[in-house]
Amino acid sequence: MSYKMHHQESTRLSLFLLLVFSLFLSFYYGENSSGGSRLDNLMTRPFIDNFNQGIFEGFNYFISSNQVQSPFFYIFVSSLEKVFGIFFTKFSYILISSFIPLIFYTSLKKKFRNTNRNYLFFFSLLIFLSPYFRSSSVWMTTDNFALLFFILSVSKFLCLKKGSSTKEIIVCLIYLSIATYIRQYYIVFFIFYFVKLFKIYNLKKNFKLIIYLTAIFVPYFIYYYFVLIQYLSNYELNNNQDSIFKFSVISNILVFLSLYFFYTIPFYFNVFKTFKKIFTIRKLLICISALIVFVFIVFFNPINFNEFGGGIFFKISKIFNNNLLFYFSAYFGFLLLLLNLNLNNFIIYLCIAFSFPVAIIYQKYFDPLLILSLTTITIGGQLNKIIGENKINLIILFLYFGLFLLGSNFYYSQ
Repeated sequence: MSYKMHHQESTRLSLFLLLVFSLFLSFYYGENSSGGSRLDNLMTRPFIDNFNQGIFEGFNYFISSNQVQSPFFYIFVSSLEKVFGIFFTKFSYILISSFIPLIFYTSLKKKFRNTNRNYLFFFSLLIFLSPYFRSSSVWMTTDNFALLFFILSVSKFLCLKKGSSTKEIIVCLIYLSIATYIRQYYIVFFIFYFVKLFKIYNLKKNFKLIIYLTAIFVPYFIYYYFVLIQYLSNYELNNNQDSIFKFSVISNILVFLSLYFFYTIPFYFNVFKTFKKIFTIRKLLICISALIVFVFIVFFNPINFNEFGGGIFFKISKIFNNNLLFYFSAYFGFLLLLLNLNLNNFIIYLCIAFSFPVAIIYQKYFDPLLILSLTTITIGGQLNKIIGENKINLIILFLYFGLFLLGSNFYYSQ
């Protein structure tokens, strides 16, 4: 290994360890830049405590609490605490979370084989600037643990090709299954995986995969059967009209588009001058039609979100008591999405947008999931071209998301 390569490796390792250390520093100071992680930790602590008393006590408490989450994560944490104690478990979770940027880097290497590896490595470190990633690491919430297995499945998925063994496919799907057991919304990504796998493999092999997955998910479906029975019985007793399962298709799409704009706009800062070459007459007509639809929504069917959720542009809109900024961000998000639209990516966008069929959609659901998925499992389009050709200005990208992290800390410290 040459001196230059050794120096680059040392620099990368030092920077990575420095960012991991920043997570321990955040743990010491109790960083809560996501706004809700500290409260989530307090609310879910009884789940772990009850599983510490016994598996049946834990399940009874979990179901009686009307939880729609899976108890998998809390069983795992309670098992660690019994052996190693609470303090060591919390420190271990920070280290476990730190693997997410590394696996993200390996996924980027598999996809962008001809792109400078130093460039991809520094790009992967953006995850450390996510307020939601950092808060989940510090407060030991389920988000990072599920995200870890999701990016593991993506990394394995990027290796699959014609001729891959059934074992390799099963490993990929098991990773996604574990992510789903932790956070149930990852189950929608099976749609995307199966669409891709059906194109590559014969029906016999796909039938075997369905059998394997059915066996894997039998406990999952049995658990959610009892959860649903409990939920419906409580719903009838309380006649709760504000069900968490009550959601609007239009609001889901608008929140997704607004956050799509927020997370992808900095990628284009270096290439704005080429936009006029990208938008064809057909795409311009679609833009005009979409603008008419957005105007119709604003004036004739306005979205009324409650005080929670909606994402950063909705939060800013609330300050000025006007939702126009939110609608504009959703519209421009649609324009950026149009630059990357094809059948493969359309399926991914649908999976992400409708992963959260709930009344309140928080930004943490999409962060850092959007960055991870849009840069790994999408194909074609301007975003992949910009990354593949080293056209992203990493300084601007780090400044953009660094300011978001600082702003989040300031906003939730008030």
